[in-house]
Amino acid sequence: MPEWKNVKVRQELVEEIEKELEKEELQNLSEFVSEAIRHRLETLTKERVKEYLERDRHGRVDQVQGQRFYTPRHIWASLTKEGNVKIGVSEYFPSQLIGIVYVETGKIGEQVSKDKPFGVVETAAGWPFVIHDIYSPVEGTIVKVNKEVIDDPYVLNGDAYQWIVEIQPNNPEASKELEELLKFEEYKKFLAKLETRPMSPLSDAELSEMMNDAKQ
Repeated sequence: MPEWKNVKVRQELVEEIEKELEKEELQNLSEFVSEAIRHRLETLTKERVKEYLERDRHGRVDQVQGQRFYTPRHIWASLTKEGNVKIGVSEYFPSQLIGIVYVETGKIGEQVSKDKPFGVVETAAGWPFVIHDIYSPVEGTIVKVNKEVIDDPYVLNGDAYQWIVEIQPNNPEASKELEELLKFEEYKKFLAKLETRPMSPLSDAELSEMMNDAKQ
């Protein structure tokens, strides 16, 4: 990337900026540039999120109903034949939070703790983009990272059920830990109750209570 002093700006753009500043709607050049960047990012986000959201997701959801478990923080987990745990984010992120624009996780070989964050997802639910932590439902070591999702997180808006990381659990009976989470129908009940509440962060105690209610 070139240094700022080597970047050339067309004279027409400079004159247009000067006109906008004369209107006194913006106080200075810095504010003008900031607004321009914000507008462009919002436009790009809407275009790409819409592109992926328009894909048919219902068939994919039907295929995974009996294969995954869900946490109240909208993380899904499934057990591989090797006994590892694949983790991803649920349909809630792209559908309810407008769309996923960025994903970051821990690296291969890093340790993760149960119910502790090991990565983040950014959604276009506001400006600046809203950051959500990715929590692990098990304790273990990251053994795989889905490079396709990291390089192009927008794919999750068309297929939220792509995995993000694979974890080798410390507990050889990790399947029992996953069974303590929400099954698909229970997760649907959890989401239905969540929609009745104000759009604000919930405490661990509130999430636990709602999770228990969904299991009834």
